[in-house]
Amino acid sequence: MSVVFSIRNKKSMFGYQKVMPAKDVLNLVEGVLTYSFEEAMLGRSLKDFPAMMCIRYGKSCLPIILRYLDQEHAYQFILADFATLEDWRLILEWLSALARQLGNEIHDNLGTSYDADSIFSFDYENYLLKNLQNLEKDPDLHQYQLQGFAHPVILDRELLRKILDSAQPLEEFSQVVKKVQYSSAFFSQVRFYRQNETGGIIGSYSLTEDTDTVLPRVPFVPAEFVEKVNMDEVIDWKVNLVEITGNPDMPESYKPVGAVNLEALLNALESSEFELLDANQIEIKKLSKERLLQLAQL
Repeated sequence: MSVVFSIRNKKSMFGYQKVMPAKDVLNLVEGVLTYSFEEAMLGRSLKDFPAMMCIRYGKSCLPIILRYLDQEHAYQFILADFATLEDWRLILEWLSALARQLGNEIHDNLGTSYDADSIFSFDYENYLLKNLQNLEKDPDLHQYQLQGFAHPVILDRELLRKILDSAQPLEEFSQVVKKVQYSSAFFSQVRFYRQNETGGIIGSYSLTEDTDTVLPRVPFVPAEFVEKVNMDEVIDWKVNLVEITGNPDMPESYKPVGAVNLEALLNALESSEFELLDANQIEIKKLSKERLLQLAQL
């Protein structure tokens, strides 16, 4: 679910004024950028783009979706329900700036209208808190995935309870999401291949010497593979261990030293060698060649 805000374009003598160039809309507030299109394209009218994913790098976690709706003659902003505090502050600042420039009201999909000043009365803190509370109470909740601008974030009931029981739950939630988005670790992506001997499918991740790496505690089939890979067909989840034998900038310096079961690997790690990022993602700290070779014997 998302909150949708719209601001009608300014009227002119012959209908509506020309739709602003995308870069002018982005420049209404400091530090906003889009990662959907090249900067060289942003001089074109916003209506020429289907939608833009926008952030303020260093602060944003979930993207704001920006687009122009020709049929409604309106600029539209969309933000996911579980956006962080910084995401909410940015969208309100941005809406206020555009509403002031166009001289028109802001309307949301919850049935409320605002002007450039009253938009800051939107009670996003209460809105976010209720969403977190409702998610935690959902009897069908197993894991819930938020899609950040850089990485997904996994929530479960245990993590939600920890967040809601903290002294400042909204700040705690925002920090969890932000930590995942701005992690400098390598997020290992699963690859699948079919084993010739059994016909079963192997899910394979990688862990490289001297590289902070994020792996799942409980592996799963990502959405982009669900039409090709049935979870029931996966007979094992492996981690390929890779050493660096020379210049790390040269592909030929990376050599496999073994493949181990994912669960066995995680169970063999010392507590100082990893950190939990969310309900399912674990960041493994840089491991030496010696430690990697030791783990290869599992």
